[in-house]
Amino acid sequence: MSIKHQYHLDKDVFYVIHVDDDILELRSLARNLQTNKNNLKILITSCLNAIEFKSALNKLKILDFVILDIHLSEKENITGISLVKEVKRFHPNAIILMSSNLDDPATVLQSLRAGADEFISKKINNQNLLEKLLLIRSTIFNKRGIIGLDKKEKNLSKKFSGETIKKISRRIPQIVNSAITSVYIEGESGTGKEVVAELFEDYIKGLPFVKMNCGSIAANLVESELFGYVKGAFTGALTNKVGLLEAASGGWLFLDEVASLSDSAQMALLRAIENQEVTRIGDSASRKINVRFIAASNVSLWDMVQENKFRNDLWQRLCETEIYLKPLRERRSEIPDLILFFCKTMRGGPYSIEETALNVLCQLPWIEGNVRELRNCLRAMTEHQVNKILTPLGIPERILMKNNDNYYFLNKRDNSGFIKLFYKDNAGEYYKYEELEEQLFEKIFKQYNSESKKSISEFSKTFGLARSTVQIKIKKIKKD
Repeated sequence: MSIKHQYHLDKDVFYVIHVDDDILELRSLARNLQTNKNNLKILITSCLNAIEFKSALNKLKILDFVILDIHLSEKENITGISLVKEVKRFHPNAIILMSSNLDDPATVLQSLRAGADEFISKKINNQNLLEKLLLIRSTIFNKRGIIGLDKKEKNLSKKFSGETIKKISRRIPQIVNSAITSVYIEGESGTGKEVVAELFEDYIKGLPFVKMNCGSIAANLVESELFGYVKGAFTGALTNKVGLLEAASGGWLFLDEVASLSDSAQMALLRAIENQEVTRIGDSASRKINVRFIAASNVSLWDMVQENKFRNDLWQRLCETEIYLKPLRERRSEIPDLILFFCKTMRGGPYSIEETALNVLCQLPWIEGNVRELRNCLRAMTEHQVNKILTPLGIPERILMKNNDNYYFLNKRDNSGFIKLFYKDNAGEYYKYEELEEQLFEKIFKQYNSESKKSISEFSKTFGLARSTVQIKIKKIKKD
């Protein structure tokens, strides 16, 4: 049964939905909001289950906050996590807070991955709750760019297209104005790592921003580039040279393709980051620096650390915060905006694109080159433009070939990760979906069980599975 509480305060109105299967918890939170010291009018709808919640969600035209209990009644086999998508569909600007008696890292991570904006522990006495909610709301809206954007932030959001880059552009002021000294950017080739670096450069205009492509410099020259040298330090050192670390002092150093650094270069860079000082090659005096770092890689540095191919201590210092760029195939909804953006900004433009051509491009997989390949495709199409209009026949044949379902299995250039994952080497056939599902469940369950030692019930809640289904799958694992 839904309970609606209306508190008549004078100044403003906030709409809140709270979902919890404990009626005492619903009443306690409502009381906390009622006793706020702000002159606000609060409309709270308290729901005991998912049915009441969905009904309330459909009725409300305005919604400011949703507070979801993670672990709802087991009878319904619905968790608060599963309701997040409903909120985002009907009220995309609402602030979503997950609530639980469990406040361990796994629960917080679960909330983060579900798309919640914040987590509230039930163990804490949430007096002055409304003040906390308003503070969270202000912070989140700043990040989303809904309120509080300064001129520099607005310029960033206009420079590039696609929701991914727009979200990152709203993070940049938060990062630059924080205590963070190193940012790690990971993404496949062509996903936009250099674009992110340019956004940082634009935002900090007036401060040094030095770029170094670690993969384009010979291994024996990397340290002289980073640290500089004095005249006579080695053959060919005819003058003193300031290294890139010194040149970046007071600003940022962007290390692209950082995974390609040699062991000795990694060690030297680690010392420079740790001590914030450099010694030029051939010199005995050290120089103090004040540098913040952006490191980018198209391979997972964490995986390289696990394989002993990259220093763990350097990885720890480079990854104070992380920006992960999903491949274009995982953010397909951005493709139309990206196409229109490139059409507007390409040399010789602005161009327009026929609807058929747009539809075809949106259907292509974009597995190999990501955003860069999409941009290059559009550039190629301008060769065949008609009155600045890009047509379907302008799409290169090699791009169209990739719409063939068998392309990635037949193309010899892509015979590593994708095929190895789905192909039965010995049997000469591909795994069926059910077989892949069983393999995935077994791996997840064994990992989860070895780390947490929690009950089947907790496992079911965590992964949104029926307890009976989990028991059947476990029996099968043990039988095999």
